[in-house]
Amino acid sequence: MRRYFVLPAVLCSAFLASVTFAADYPYATAVKSLSPTYYYQLNETDTSGGAVDTMGNGPIGEFNGDYGPGGPEIGVPGPDYLLEGGAWTPSAEWDDRGEELPLVGLGASNTAHASNNTGHITLGDGSLFAANAMSVSLFALGGPANGGDRVFTNNQADPMTSFQIVVGNDGLVVSTNPDLECAVDECGHKSLFLPGEGVEYSGTGADRGLNSADNGWWHIVATTQGNTPEERTENIHLYLNGVDRTEDFLPGTTGWGWDTGLAKIGGRRDDPLDSTTHSGAQDEVAIWLNRVLTADEAKYLYDVAIGAVAPSSPGDYNGDGAVDAADVDLLGAAMRSGAFDAKFDETGDGVVNFDDRIAWVKDIKGTWMGDSNLDGTFDSTDFVVAFTAGKYELAEAAGWEDGDWDGNGLFDSSDFVTAFADGGYEQGPRAAVSAVPEPASIIMVL
Repeated sequence: MRRYFVLPAVLCSAFLASVTFAADYPYATAVKSLSPTYYYQLNETDTSGGAVDTMGNGPIGEFNGDYGPGGPEIGVPGPDYLLEGGAWTPSAEWDDRGEELPLVGLGASNTAHASNNTGHITLGDGSLFAANAMSVSLFALGGPANGGDRVFTNNQADPMTSFQIVVGNDGLVVSTNPDLECAVDECGHKSLFLPGEGVEYSGTGADRGLNSADNGWWHIVATTQGNTPEERTENIHLYLNGVDRTEDFLPGTTGWGWDTGLAKIGGRRDDPLDSTTHSGAQDEVAIWLNRVLTADEAKYLYDVAIGAVAPSSPGDYNGDGAVDAADVDLLGAAMRSGAFDAKFDETGDGVVNFDDRIAWVKDIKGTWMGDSNLDGTFDSTDFVVAFTAGKYELAEAAGWEDGDWDGNGLFDSSDFVTAFADGGYEQGPRAAVSAVPEPASIIMVL
């Protein structure tokens, strides 16, 4: 019996608390700072609990196959090194690989999921993993492929939401239209052919570009968006080991099909022994719905993985290393603009609104509405800070420190309603309060 399902929020939180994961390593922190819809870190060491989305939004994935020695495995050593992006070149000796870069950003104890041609993860209803605009990032390790190995697929028939990352065509394929043999040149997939890059590959036929573990791990970021199936294929972008390889993509008219309607990591069909099961391993699978990662964001993930930069913290929207009033003011501006920017969507509901402001204040900063100086408490000192700017009821642009706690860009009576409704006045740090008190009487005066 399949075990994939969506847990109610309370049960999901309790379940996540019962699953043992290593403390977030820099790469995981970087991924979470970009607010993915789902993030399967694949650090499980026991198949019984399934594969968990550590963002708490998605189904629990089912491990399909006979897991153990000689078959698919979990808890195998995670990504340890990759080849310097864009440095490998064809050569007569097949040894011009470029520098091997250790993946220090993932930590020494990180683990991964190995399909080994015999197992995959079923995430659940593929429609939950489908959108017109979407991005997927992951690490993949090669193995002796049979052809058309699925690293990730949402198995959707609709070319306006379908998305697959495939090891095939002597390299890497991103497919957005599952219809086979499309009539239009750019309506099925795009391929990055790799048979002449890097080390000499031991395989023959399709997939030899990624099928050797001697290549190390590959950091893959693939994105798409478009108003028609053709546009979604034309707009596929691929970032491989930190390098934008989109211009090297060649269009194709094979859609690579779909099966089961169930999203999967490391496979496509029900049978874990099917030829479409990935021969290698996968790790750190993150999925963004209704968001296209930028080239800078793709490079950022890669740079954190190789230790070139430190990750920014969740809620640090300007990337200056601090989570402060400047960031909540950017969130306020995003709320007022009416335009959707997924990095501000802290609740993952597809809109940027006051709920995201609450999440930033309560969950990210761990404080109260009204805490002007962001010292973790809401008290009279915050009134001094806010009124010092002299903007109360003057219709002048105001920020968090100036008293704009509700995010409307002004300091007025509505901000006091917002602050006291949160119940933190003179209650000390938020973590120390177990019950919400009655609003303080000062609100009645104001």
